[in-house]
Order: sequence, then structure tokens, then C-alpha cells
Amino acid sequence: MKKLLLVVLALMLSASISFAQETKMGEPVKTIAKGVEAVSEYVGKVVSVTVAEPAKGVTDNTVKVTDEMGNPISFTVSSAAKITDASLNAITLNQLKEGEKIKVKATKTNEGKAEASAIAVQK
Repeated sequence: MKKLLLVVLALMLSASISFAQETKMGEPVKTIAKGVEAVSEYVGKVVSVTVAEPAKGVTDNTVKVTDEMGNPISFTVSSAAKITDASLNAITLNQLKEGEKIKVKATKTNEGKAEASAIAVQK
């Protein structure tokens, strides 16, 4: 009986090792869909907001944010993105104000762009 238990444990251990997935440091662990990496959240202050104006050649809605260390990051904002104020009321992109603290939920596309799916103003 002890030998049988030992054999079963050895098989379970070898099976778990053979099915383990190796990931490198700094790479996303999960791919949601082809061309889109795992969802990430960023918190920072609004530096600028650009609303698309095709007549002027501006094709993308964008928001530029700096983190606590002053590092800037730009997000493309789709028309389907959910944007809320500090009271969780829906607002539009152009209602974001420079200097406001926001939390951005974003994914990274194949093109290397950070695309915001949700933006929430923080208190």
C-alpha cells in the first residue's frame, strides 16, 4: 500500500512539472486575445486630453498621464471606453481636467499602443 501511494505521488509530481508554463520576467502572463496583452491599471495625473477631430487631421482620442515619478504615458481612448467622475457619474473625455488624478484600465495592442477601456477620476 505504501509503495502504491509513493508511485501515485511520484506520478503527480512529474505530471505537474511537465505541464508547468515558463514565463520570462517582464512579460505578460496572460494573453486575452490575439494582439492584446493582459489588462493593466495605471494611476496618474492628467497632462493633456485630445479629442479626435478628423477635419483637423486628429484621428484618435488620447489622454496623456504622468505617474507619481513624473513618467508620461499616452493612452488611446476608444469611443466605447467608460469614463466616470469621482462620484461614478458618466462623463465625456473632454470633461477631464488637467491635473486631475485618474485611474486608467488599459491593454496594449500589437501596434504597441496603450488603449484605455476605462478611466475613473480619483478623489
